[in-house]
Parts: sequence; C-alpha cells; structure tokens
Amino acid sequence: ADHNISLESMGVTVNAVAGALKAFFADLPDPLVPYSLHQELLETSKIMDKTERLHELKEIVKKFHPVNYDVFRYIITHLNRVSQQYKTNYMTADNLSICFWPTLMRPDFENREFLSTTKIHQSVIETFIQQCQFFF
Repeated sequence: ADHNISLESMGVTVNAVAGALKAFFADLPDPLVPYSLHQELLETSKIMDKTERLHELKEIVKKFHPVNYDVFRYIITHLNRVSQQYKTNYMTADNLSICFWPTLMRPDFENREFLSTTKIHQSVIETFIQQCQFFF
C-alpha cells in the first residue's frame, strides 16, 4: 500500500518480485482465470476474424468473479506496461505470456490432452497483454 517503498533500494531484484507474484497466484485455491472458462477461451481463440475474437474474449472476461476481474485487469495492465519497455527489459508480450500464463490459468500438465493446447492458452494471455486497453 505504501507507494514510497523502493524495492530497488532494498536490494530486491525484479526476478524476486516476479517470483513472489507467481508464487502468490500458484498458492491461491483456484486460478485467477477460472477453470470453468478455459474451454470457452480455447474455442474463442480459434475465431479467425480478429475483431470478433477480441469482442468474444471481452465477453468472457466479463464472466470472471468481480475480485478475479479486478486482479486480472491489474496484472494484465501491469504486464502491458512492462512489455512497453521491451527494448530495455527484453520482455515482450510474448515473453511475458510464456512466463505468466501457467500461473494465471494453472493448467493440468498431467493431462495429455491439455498439453496440445498450451500454445493456445499462452496466446490468449498474450492477446490480453497486447490489447489490455480494449479489454479494460
């Protein structure tokens, strides 16, 4: 809550902060992106028309529980800001989505069927990061 705290001056690295954030989401009882919407996200990602796909994704995000929606909006908006500095930090929306989609969606890596859709899940999170102003 204190915006005057400087993690950098305390010697806390960016990687430590990102790791703590990912650990927080991993420890939640349910993933931030509800399991009940995963299949719908997969189906929507197959829509070829970009405008239609974005509008459908926006409708799915509206189905999130209000708390999940607020946190998702915050984290995706933050990741968008990070991606805008990719020339300095090398973290494009693609790189960020690779790092964060498993944390935000918490997939079942034991399920062989799921393994074939990992790139699609990653691309959904990438779309949210790239187009966050449209979604939120």
